[in-house]
Amino acid sequence: MLSAHNVSFRVGPKVLLHDASIDCPAGRFTVLMGPNGAGKTTLLRLLAGLYAPSEGNVLLNRRPLASYPAAELARVRAVLSQETQLVFPLSVQEVVLMGRYPHFRQAPNAYDHVIVQQALEALGMHAFAERDYLSLSGGEAQKVQMARVLAQLWEPLPNQPRILLLDEPVSSLDLNYQHQLLRRAHALSRAGATVVAILHDLNLALTYADQLVLLKSGSVHTTLAAPETLTAGMVQAVFEVPVQLLSNPFSDRPLVVYAPHNNLH
Repeated sequence: MLSAHNVSFRVGPKVLLHDASIDCPAGRFTVLMGPNGAGKTTLLRLLAGLYAPSEGNVLLNRRPLASYPAAELARVRAVLSQETQLVFPLSVQEVVLMGRYPHFRQAPNAYDHVIVQQALEALGMHAFAERDYLSLSGGEAQKVQMARVLAQLWEPLPNQPRILLLDEPVSSLDLNYQHQLLRRAHALSRAGATVVAILHDLNLALTYADQLVLLKSGSVHTTLAAPETLTAGMVQAVFEVPVQLLSNPFSDRPLVVYAPHNNLH
């Protein structure tokens, strides 16, 4: 279980997150949603241990996240940020191999290289292995970065959790690859990992989320352990746009349809 208990985060006098609590169980896909500036990325970085809370606690398996040595945490927790830039040339497979760094001491072995190839195959990027990473499109680069974090968490370690944290992972991908990436993340949750992702598309969230957390103005507004209980009123309260929820012919989750005001042209 990865959890945040009454966490707040300040930068100088500005409060970016206030008194937020969230439980992210193993084997579940938790999606964070909210308007820009709601505190989603701040909360994700607190859950990752990249920020230290100004108040409150972040716990991993009931142990303070800050008590984990960096090397130990890197073996069980992978983070895909919104933007990952490189300023020097590396091949695609060298970038994915970075995900294996926490698992070897001096040099990767044959097993690490096999995992790199398997992770690339999982994202349909095996043919790009020798390509210069800097030559890739934004969507291709995002898939390579996803392969990197998958390689980092490829195999479960004995009696250890696996945590995958994704900050807007599909923003640069077309519809097909959005689902490809999220299916991989969902499959990892079904293999027992804790997966937390920030998404902006409500219908994508409703397709994959086991738990939906809505944030607004730096606070957790609503937590839904059953995302199918989302209502139009909840969406309007958080995003301040009118919507309708329609029956989805493919699942028990609703479809969100935006209903713009009549005076918009």
